[in-house]
Parts: sequence; structure tokens; C-alpha cells
Amino acid sequence: MIEYNIKKILVPVDFSPASMNALDTAIAMAKQQDAAILLMNVVEPGGLSGIQGEYSNNEESVLAMTHHSEQELQVLQHSIIEKYMIPCEVIAATGIVSSSIIKISAGRKADLIVMGAHGSSGFKESTIGINAFNVVKTADCPVLTIPSQKKWGTFKKILFPVRPVLAALEKYDFIRKIIRKNDGTLKILGLATDDEQDINLVKDMALQLNEKLRADEIAASTYFKVGKNMAEEVIKIAALIETDLIVITAGIDSLLKQVFVGPYTRQILNQAHFPVLSIKPYSVNELTAVAIRDFRKPSPGGMPLYT
Repeated sequence: MIEYNIKKILVPVDFSPASMNALDTAIAMAKQQDAAILLMNVVEPGGLSGIQGEYSNNEESVLAMTHHSEQELQVLQHSIIEKYMIPCEVIAATGIVSSSIIKISAGRKADLIVMGAHGSSGFKESTIGINAFNVVKTADCPVLTIPSQKKWGTFKKILFPVRPVLAALEKYDFIRKIIRKNDGTLKILGLATDDEQDINLVKDMALQLNEKLRADEIAASTYFKVGKNMAEEVIKIAALIETDLIVITAGIDSLLKQVFVGPYTRQILNQAHFPVLSIKPYSVNELTAVAIRDFRKPSPGGMPLYT
């Protein structure tokens, strides 16, 4: 089991209510995890700046907007350091918003990105913003998207869907400290199609996860759902149990299909009214190769397990 430590949390802000709400969540997590915050704003040339209001590209140069961005960030930085005693750095960047976030997160080796799901991009509350989606799709580190409807300071009830996909259990390694720091409980939701092999695989994965949870002395309960629209079931259960956090594997849509953020991930991100933590597998290419080799081996009945 890999032991993850969350020591650097990157928080992109555009000073919209959604991004400031995400910052509040990041601050709470930084206090729990003894982590530092990397606070960033991106001025996008050719469009409106990341800061609403005073400047636009038609009125001031990109240099002036970037300077203003840095000043606004420093105000937030001083407030965070003085009020919460949390290490905080500021980064005023210029470029395409999502690309800049991804570049900074990689360059600064962020352990987690926390950002608003909608921001000020004009997207409806029922649709995740294009910047958030692009970051989830591309960033190497986990991404926590926060809806703007309410604030989350703790994650007590964590919904953990398990599907027959690569590395579905890897995400537990990342969140185990989050669970512990919040004194949280894990709600395991096994999801499978009506294919018998799918069902057996998900049951086996749930058993493996429960063994880890018992070893870590973490309280958990397990549910199973069989059907086609797995994302819809996740949303329903999340609302039913009033979860604080949904944890999903992003990057692989199904066990042996190409690597991309597929409809399952997209639907959850679009419809969830709860924070969603999207975690990619450790090494997509390596895991895909292993899966193709192992899961195409004949089963005891002589048929490949997956084709």
C-alpha cells in the first residue's frame, strides 16, 4: 500500500463565490493534513481576466492585470496566514486557465488540486465548468471539485463507488488519511452490470477493500447495485445518504477501453451536488497493458474474462 501525504494543496481562484468556497474547503483540509496552500489566479490574454470587475483586456494591459491579480492574491495570502497559521504562497499566472493550472500543479508537485466546480465561466449550476473539467481530465494529481451551494469543512460520510475498472481500489490509498483526519465512515457502493463476471469481480473488489478497512480500523458499510447507468446510481445514493464526498476513479472509462474521462465521470461531475474527488490510476499505460494481458487470459471455462 502506498502511503500518501497531502502536503501541497493547489487552489485556483477567480474570486467568484464558487472559487472562494473551494478555498474555504482547502483551508480546512490544510489544517487537518498539516499542508501548505498554493494560491493561484490566471489572467487569460484575449479574454477577460481571472479577476472580475476592475480590469479587462480592452482597458489595461495583461501586465497590469497580472499585477492586480498578484495584489489580490496577497491580500488573501496574508489573511490565511494570520487567521489560520497555514503556510501559503501565491502564484499569478498568465495563459489558458486550465493549462496553467495543470502546468503549475506539475511544476510545483502539488498533491491535490481543490477548485470550484463552476466558477465564473457562465456555466449553469447543473454543468461543471470547462476549466474544472479540463483539469480533472488532464492533471496528474487528484482533483477535488467543490459545488457552490454550501460549504464543506469536514468529510464525515464518504461515498466510495467500486466499478470493474482498472485501479478502482487505488483511490483508497489516497483517501485513507482524509478519512482518519475527519473521523469519517466509508460507504462502499459496488456497481456492476448484470453480467455475472462483472458482479463477481465487483464483489471480490469490495471484499479486498473491506479487508483494508478492517486493518485500518475504519468504519464502513457496503451496498451493491446492478444496472446500466452506474453514474445515476451514484448520484441517487449520494443524495440518499447525504454524503459529504464522492470519490471516483477518473481517467479510465472501462476496464479495457481507451484512457479518457468517459460518460460515467462526466455525469457525476455534472450532476453531483457534493464535492467530488477524482483520482487517476498510478500509471495508466502500465496498468492498461497488465489488464489486457491478465484479463484476456482464459477463465476456467475456457473463455476470456474480458474481450
